[in-house]
Amino acid sequence: MSDETDIRATAKDAAGAPARPPTLGVLEIVRTAIAGVLMGIANLIPGVSGGTMVLALGVYGEFIDAVADVTALRFSWRRIVFLVILAACAGGAIVGLSGVILYLLFFYPVAMFSLFIGLTLGGAPLLWRSLRPARADALIAVACGFAVMVGVALLKEGSGFPKNTAMDFVSGVVGATTMVLPGISGSYMLLVMDQYDRVVGAVRDLKDALKAADATALKAAMKVVVPVGIGAIVGIVALSNLLKILLHRYHRATVGVLLGVLLGSVLGLWPFSKGSGEKAMEDRSIAELRAYAERWSIPDPPATDDRDALIAHIIDREVWSRRTPPPITTGGVATAVVMVLVGFGGTFALSRLGGEGKLGSGA
Repeated sequence: MSDETDIRATAKDAAGAPARPPTLGVLEIVRTAIAGVLMGIANLIPGVSGGTMVLALGVYGEFIDAVADVTALRFSWRRIVFLVILAACAGGAIVGLSGVILYLLFFYPVAMFSLFIGLTLGGAPLLWRSLRPARADALIAVACGFAVMVGVALLKEGSGFPKNTAMDFVSGVVGATTMVLPGISGSYMLLVMDQYDRVVGAVRDLKDALKAADATALKAAMKVVVPVGIGAIVGIVALSNLLKILLHRYHRATVGVLLGVLLGSVLGLWPFSKGSGEKAMEDRSIAELRAYAERWSIPDPPATDDRDALIAHIIDREVWSRRTPPPITTGGVATAVVMVLVGFGGTFALSRLGGEGKLGSGA
């Protein structure tokens, strides 16, 4: 089966014929491992979705099929091996590479964001090829996906949302679905819903309570963590199975929307308007934080030597909205262009490793 035939094999899948071998090939394992590493790294970078990396690498169809089947208690050797490799490599990247990535993100943010723009866009040719010949329905689907991402990029952090068990459940659903959907950052959506501090704070309180063996604090943290966890399970099960059905029955329209989401997801990165994020600043000194604030033209940085207060000021979105962007330099533009091309070329090459990834539902 040719690459192009393979990626369009929805009709064959619908008829029930096996579309994938029962085990992963060597090149598929390599591509899955690389997708897992990039998925893990993406979780460290504000505005980047792990699902986007999976989509760009051409293993999104396999990812959705695997998650949907496992959550429906339909197990197969191929699905389990795929998820184990993906999860292990993502976790390994977060643990093993977080220091390096956060260092680079803090000191070389333009290069890092440009690299991930390239990595994201490198998956577009694979999706576009599966839509050929490009008819009006496919183009409309692409436009719809792109419009969704424009809307997400324009969302502002919310306020006035309730802080209760129902919203904790909704936060879990939203956070989990953004793990499955490409292009949408879960932490960003929690900020929009004004639930980020509550959810992250509850997780930290849970860890502290377990370390201190504090039953009272543990009970208080669990009042938030449990409904969030239940919502996350519901979100993953529902969305993964829905996406599997959509890819199975409405292949062209779904792939078109995914392509639009992929193209629109770079709006959350360019023009680097979110900064490096809080994680990248946690281990930086006061002097490094002040140099960062000056480099990014952050207005009115506090004179205090309180690191937490300085970080909070730097990442405050209202403060970012008042800053005067630093002048664009030839060297900066050249660096950005080179890193975009490097990222694009890398993803494009990897997406073709071992044959093009399949975006339909497979056996």
